[in-house]
Amino acid sequence: MKFFREAEPGIFIATGRLQTEQDGCDWTAEYSELLAADRPLAVIVNVNDQPEVAAGKPMVLWMKARKAELGRLIRVTVYIADDDAERAELERTLPGRAKALPYPAAIAASEADALFLARASLI
Repeated sequence: MKFFREAEPGIFIATGRLQTEQDGCDWTAEYSELLAADRPLAVIVNVNDQPEVAAGKPMVLWMKARKAELGRLIRVTVYIADDDAERAELERTLPGRAKALPYPAAIAASEADALFLARASLI
C-alpha cells in the first residue's frame, strides 16, 4: 500500500503526501481495502500530511458515501501534532470537529503516543 502501513494488527498509519486527484483516488481505493476486511481499525494521521485541494475532493466524497461504514469500523483516528501550539489548537477545536466525524478522534504529540491511544481503542 502506498498511503497506509500497518504498524500493528488493526493499526494503520497514513503515509505519503496526497497532492493530485489521482492520489486522492488511490487513497480511497486503499482505504476501501482496509474496510473490506470488515474488522475494527485505528488510523493514525500526521497533521503535517494534509492533502492538497486536488487530492482532498475525492477523499471527502468517498468519506461522505461511507460514513456509516467508517463509523462502524474505525475505533479512532489519532492525529499526531508534534508542535505544541498546533496541538493546543487542535485540542481546542476537536469537540466541534468530532461532531462532523463518524468515528472518535484523538490528538497525540508523537507516534508512540498515537500508538498507545490506537491500541487502547481496539481493546
